[in-house]
Amino acid sequence: MKKNLIVIFSSFFICLNAFAEKPLNIFKNEILKEEAKKKMSLAYDSLKKHKQILNYNKDEEAIEITLDYSMEGHPEDWNLSDDQAQRWEFVTKKKNYHKLGKEIYLKYTFKLKAGQNHSANIWQVVGTKKGGEIIYPSMQIRYTTDEDDLPNRMEFYFKQIEEVYWTDIDPAANRFKQKMYKFDLGSLSAFKKEYSTALFKIKPSKKEDGEFIMWLNDERVIEFYGPNMILDKTGGIAFKIGLYRFWDANQDSNLIEPSTLSIKEYTISKDCKKVMDKEKCDYKSNDKIARSKYKYKYRENEIMPKGAKKIKRITSKVVAKEIKFEEMKGNFLAIIKNKKDDKYLLKYIGYSKEGAASEGISKCMEQFKNISDIEDNGCYIHYQKKVTQF
Repeated sequence: MKKNLIVIFSSFFICLNAFAEKPLNIFKNEILKEEAKKKMSLAYDSLKKHKQILNYNKDEEAIEITLDYSMEGHPEDWNLSDDQAQRWEFVTKKKNYHKLGKEIYLKYTFKLKAGQNHSANIWQVVGTKKGGEIIYPSMQIRYTTDEDDLPNRMEFYFKQIEEVYWTDIDPAANRFKQKMYKFDLGSLSAFKKEYSTALFKIKPSKKEDGEFIMWLNDERVIEFYGPNMILDKTGGIAFKIGLYRFWDANQDSNLIEPSTLSIKEYTISKDCKKVMDKEKCDYKSNDKIARSKYKYKYRENEIMPKGAKKIKRITSKVVAKEIKFEEMKGNFLAIIKNKKDDKYLLKYIGYSKEGAASEGISKCMEQFKNISDIEDNGCYIHYQKKVTQF
């Protein structure tokens, strides 16, 4: 009898460990933390072939999400008239949406191996109705490999949505009239080699008390204040985490390469101390002026499928004013040289010693793409100094 019990318990624990090691369970139980663990679930339009899509990288303690064209997508993504898309995403549960006027803090640690000939979101803030129904995208971290203006770049988008509408051609697809700010976060190569950590403080609001601050790899990089959720019927926000890819529906499918997003941690909390250090939690702007470390482009657009007519719409009574982002000024100087070119010299200003060095090396590597036999393409730190004037 005792022997039989030992066999039964051993089998139970073997099954339990096997269950616990499944990548989906690791993602839900170990990668997602705090409110993200409790209040997010797989999106209804997400792909569900977890065995093909998910892998647990034990060495990096990260979940890898890989999407390939052959996996197709949910019908609402796959059968559109102008774009095709596919996604593996977790999203805030409808009943758990975050109401306007409440501060929320996030941490996202990720690495990305992006294939060519498509674009993709890897994180989103979306506006919801009162009750949690998602109606539009507001903020995004995304990459692009096919746009003429910023090829092979990582970007941050901030959108002021002035109208959501549906058309007779694609009645299930939300489309948008928007004011859009595109911030260039840097080359995709910088996000492929090492994990990056993005931290956020977000206070969604239709009023002047709205607030957004983003840190990337310990450097404060973007901040703006005032109304950030202006569309009528907006009751709050939700979050999306994972990989959402899209491309022109007429594009040759053989050209669309697989992509892999690796995630080590994703935390959401109302308690700042559970997400970032005291210095960041205590940060307050003296003047509440919008600032950015990155170059950005401002655009207004409204994309309609050819020949389509609007059949339903939600509009904003408020016309958003264009935000003028002032340039943030760092006070750390890194001088970068290259072992293959004695004449090359790059002076890069950053917001920390480590940040200036890392981003300076990345800028240098972009100039020496053909050097693969030397670490960091031959780029190295020649000199570093904290400076007060430029």
